[in-house]
Formats: sequence, structure tokens, C-alpha cells
Amino acid sequence: MQVSVIVEENVKEGQLGAFVDYMRELISCTKEEDGCIAYDLYEAKDGSGEIVLVEVWESQEALDAHMQTEHFLRLVPGTEAFLASPPNIKIFNIL
Repeated sequence: MQVSVIVEENVKEGQLGAFVDYMRELISCTKEEDGCIAYDLYEAKDGSGEIVLVEVWESQEALDAHMQTEHFLRLVPGTEAFLASPPNIKIFNIL
């Protein structure tokens, strides 16, 4: 069963460009992983600094493997420096 992850993040004022630059490696590496269907970053049109990361995985096992990759373990902790608050992470089974 496919799995979708929605990560809602609020980037600190003035940090959006730096955050997007930081995320480029994570996005690029993740899109190359087996089982990754989509891994895309979206910015709110209102300029509020709200970012949504939308992930779609072939299975829970593919998502679990992603969270153990070198790039995930190295890069994800560094995103906290750019965020105004902790991310809101929701995981869904695709019906």
C-alpha cells in the first residue's frame, strides 16, 4: 500500500532561500531512492514562510528505508536551524 507523508514547516523570516538551498541535496538524493514516487517542496503563495513537503512512497517499507539513509540522517536534523517551530508531520495510507 502506498504511503504519503505531509510535513508542514514554518521557516524563520528571512531564511526561506537558505532553507530551500539546504533542502536541495535531500530532495535530489531522496528522489533517487527505490520506492520514492514523489518528494516535493511547496511554498505558501501568501509569503508567510509556510512550507509543505509532500512525499509519496510505494510502501511503508520504502519510507522506513528512507529514514535510515545517510542523507536523511545527516541532513534532516539540520533543518531545525531554519524553522520557527517544530514541523507538523502527518503520515497517510493512500486509499
